[in-house]
Amino acid sequence: CFAEAFRSMKLASSVFGVCLIQLKPQLEALLGLPEQSLTKEIRLTQDLLSLFIEYQIPSDLLTFDGAEDTECAGKVEAVKGHVKNVKDMIGDTKKSELSE
Repeated sequence: CFAEAFRSMKLASSVFGVCLIQLKPQLEALLGLPEQSLTKEIRLTQDLLSLFIEYQIPSDLLTFDGAEDTECAGKVEAVKGHVKNVKDMIGDTKKSELSE
């Protein structure tokens, strides 16, 4: 068990802490999506995090930029479309680099 292994190291004077940061609410705010809109969109959330972390894609390329009165599903679909376009571009770039 992790706790037992940690205690066996006898680090009595050390401090060990865990910090949890909820990313989905922050992603929703960043992308202009309503609250809880990414709850069931697991694949989209993984793709977004991958694009932000691995490829350093700026958020303005993926943000919903339509009318504010658009329904939640429409906003999510727009972001999905942006993600698909960026992923397609990355895939095309990888293919062209491999063919060279």
